[in-house]
Amino acid sequence: MRLLLFFLALNLTLWAQEDFNSLLNAYKAESDLSHITKRESAGFVDVYTRSDLEMMQVKTFQDILRIIPGLHYTRTSNNLTSLSKPSTSNIKLTSTRLYVNDHDMSSSSFGSAFIIWGELPLEYIDHIEVYKGSSSIEFGNETASLVIKLYTKTPQREEGRKVRLTADTKKSTMLDAYVASTDDDFSYFAYANLNNIKRKKYDNLYNAQNYTLPSDRLGHNLYANLNYKDLRVELGSYAKESDSFLGIGTHRTPQGGKLDAYQHYIHITQKFSHDIKLQLSYDKASYKRSYIDPNGIHVANMPTINYYGIHFEDEILSVILEKQLRYEKHSLLVGTFYKQKKFKEHGDFYDNAQTYTHQNSFSNTLNLSSIYAEYSYDYDPKTKLIASVKEDFFQYKKDVKDTNELVSRVGVIKNIHDFQIKAFGTYSYVPTPFYQLYNPDNKPYKANPNLKNMPLMIASLSVRYKKEKHDLELIFAKNRAKNFIIYDRSTPYGYKNSSSDARYTRYQLKYTYNIDNFNKLILDAYTGNNNKHIVISPQYAANIRLFNRYKKFDIYNELLYKSSYSYANLYMDASFNYSCAVKYHLNKDFSLGLRGENLFNDSFEQAYRGYNRAIAVTDQKVWFNMEYLF
Repeated sequence: MRLLLFFLALNLTLWAQEDFNSLLNAYKAESDLSHITKRESAGFVDVYTRSDLEMMQVKTFQDILRIIPGLHYTRTSNNLTSLSKPSTSNIKLTSTRLYVNDHDMSSSSFGSAFIIWGELPLEYIDHIEVYKGSSSIEFGNETASLVIKLYTKTPQREEGRKVRLTADTKKSTMLDAYVASTDDDFSYFAYANLNNIKRKKYDNLYNAQNYTLPSDRLGHNLYANLNYKDLRVELGSYAKESDSFLGIGTHRTPQGGKLDAYQHYIHITQKFSHDIKLQLSYDKASYKRSYIDPNGIHVANMPTINYYGIHFEDEILSVILEKQLRYEKHSLLVGTFYKQKKFKEHGDFYDNAQTYTHQNSFSNTLNLSSIYAEYSYDYDPKTKLIASVKEDFFQYKKDVKDTNELVSRVGVIKNIHDFQIKAFGTYSYVPTPFYQLYNPDNKPYKANPNLKNMPLMIASLSVRYKKEKHDLELIFAKNRAKNFIIYDRSTPYGYKNSSSDARYTRYQLKYTYNIDNFNKLILDAYTGNNNKHIVISPQYAANIRLFNRYKKFDIYNELLYKSSYSYANLYMDASFNYSCAVKYHLNKDFSLGLRGENLFNDSFEQAYRGYNRAIAVTDQKVWFNMEYLF
């Protein structure tokens, strides 16, 4: 309570005063890299600038996922990062794409990056862009309706060295360090992170015995880019070890089990004359998971077991070639890519008495190729017309039928005085990952050759009013997915296509009041409904974020509201998650910061089947950090 009163008193004191006289800070804001990378034609975009990230004192990717409007950030029962839409359950993994610069972080096994990269440390990230309603053609890669782009810091802006030390009231620690240098045509940026994250522990009482539910995490992140003229080489490596939280046992009584995962990659980009760009990349990833539950684990068509172990291994080779053509009012992007995605799985399953033991192993390779084009036409200075088309070719080495998939999109952006109208229509699909094609839990494993990708149709419209310091936007989007993939224990394959459609409608209001470059208020309110008329996550939500700079202080306030909902026979009250960050710059090279999270102890809570209480997604804690540039 004392900490909460301290934060509130400090904010009231500092918010009452304003500072409009920092020309250097204004220049930094105007030269923000997001002005260069943002693509208005790619969909509806939310941008988190470098200034935003620094004032928020973000530590990991979760700090951003928590505040993306139109989505709920949560965690799964096995301690992984997940997202859901208002009123619905978790969104399909393969409908999202995470990029670091131009590199797609998705795995072959799961078709998404969130399984491994969901808690990525962010100190080496300059700014973030979140695109909703995108077909991802603009980014020259696999299709997705939600695209998140993380742009790394550049040597030119980071010349020198930086160290950041972070610790919290639950004894978590993080160390970030980077070095950057430029010399004529050559430059480099290198970054390293070590993290040891402690979470609140919960308990479960079953048959008079108490079981602890830990969810701690330990990991490291390494990144470097080397630049020579128009050649860029990027190296990345992220590894983590985490507890299994509730696990997957029938009664949620784990006694051990963990996740060991890593992904390493190299990405090479060469730009040529005449607007030609070539990209080559290679990824190697591993996901090794174990669950131990003395009271039984029940999966698929196996008998009750006590140990569940599974190991996925991925290798991805990618080649992308693009050319941009421009002539007067016309612009045409043409490109092609090829990906070879290798996938291997090994599983071990047994009970305590060893009366049942089973192992399975299988592998496959997907050769995925694509051709695509996007055309834009400036009808007049205030009107842009957009059309794009993409054809994807799936060729599997064995077991699964080859298929082709079409993606197409049309759009218009119209400016009328202080108003801007955006409208898009998209026909796309949701790719099916290897783990659904094979369903490794089954005994014996069987590939489902009849499982189809889910066709996806999206219609979206926004009206934006922007004048002086005010920016107001209304967004409406309607999605329809066919052949929806569901899990059915009674079938020999587990996963199957449903005969019913899944339809979803989203509404969002976004208002920004820009006082100046470093003082602003942002309000997001959103809701959504589905054609099943079910509410298994908060249907209504709102975010209020307040940024302020006064002399040597940076102040950030965040209030996240989620409405009440019911799930798994539990009722969750509405939540008001308040967080605050204050940073003091002793000089241009040294700063001290505090960030308090869930200070009201009223975070959005997630309910889980088989457990008799809901668990807060965000722990109540206070972080302290120290930054030094030299």
